[in-house]
Amino acid sequence: MDAPGGTPPSADTLQRRLTSHCYRLLGSITEAAEVARGVSSYDDATRECLVRAGARSLPTDLAPPSVNPEGALSERSEVLWLEPIPDHLIDGRPLDLGLIAALQRLPPRQRAATVLHDIEAWPADRITNLLGPVEPASALGSVAGVPPRTDVLLLQRYRAAFEEYDVPAIVGLFTDDTIWEMPPFTSWFRGARDIGRLISTHCPAQGPGDQILIPLRANGQPAFAVYMRDPRDNIHRAFQLQVLTLTAAAIVHAVAFFDPSLFPTFHLPDLLTGLPPNLYDGTLKPHLERLPKH
Repeated sequence: MDAPGGTPPSADTLQRRLTSHCYRLLGSITEAAEVARGVSSYDDATRECLVRAGARSLPTDLAPPSVNPEGALSERSEVLWLEPIPDHLIDGRPLDLGLIAALQRLPPRQRAATVLHDIEAWPADRITNLLGPVEPASALGSVAGVPPRTDVLLLQRYRAAFEEYDVPAIVGLFTDDTIWEMPPFTSWFRGARDIGRLISTHCPAQGPGDQILIPLRANGQPAFAVYMRDPRDNIHRAFQLQVLTLTAAAIVHAVAFFDPSLFPTFHLPDLLTGLPPNLYDGTLKPHLERLPKH
């Protein structure tokens, strides 16, 4: 909270706080970072976000689960899709994807009031002075109440299964209720069996080493950057960012963002180079480089 008095935050801390605040309101790290760079207070940031605010979605917001994993995938590039935020830009308060998706379902002014009340702990009169009369939503506490779980062994098994392109092993890490969604595709799938059929049918990988997974963190959750081998030149290119929700024994939700333009925000390159001849030997440590700009 940027209340008067006390020691003011450093410029870097304030920038991170404003970026997180704008991200909660906009659901887009691309727009949030742009707004945060141009303002110096929560008031100004909130006003600018209200000018820009739409309603960003995940596929689960738009349609029921798909029933044909082997069928054509429906893509809608015109939809404003939710984006992930890298952990190095977050302010330490709740930012998990479930919370951000729930906030995006609120009208913009109520969304702002809810964030300022529940996250920033602003008093009601200060919120009213900025936004006018508007009631914060009352049902978001349960969405943000439990910190996302991280299980290192489970994540290691998940990474190995994908890098070996072992679909049965991948399926074994999901449950009958696991959700897999892939913006900008509106098609999404529920259950280990259908997710396995989807991966077997639509994943470009053919065998071990075709996919390389780089561990990272997004929205305070475990995540991976996925690089896919391009058979034309044998180079692994940015493919998708996966953000995961875990229980003690399984992956229960995976959002695969098919948007390579997000990779620079995570300080990730466009391609991997310097891979050994054996593309997957269990100890792969690829050298990272960026594609030259043309």
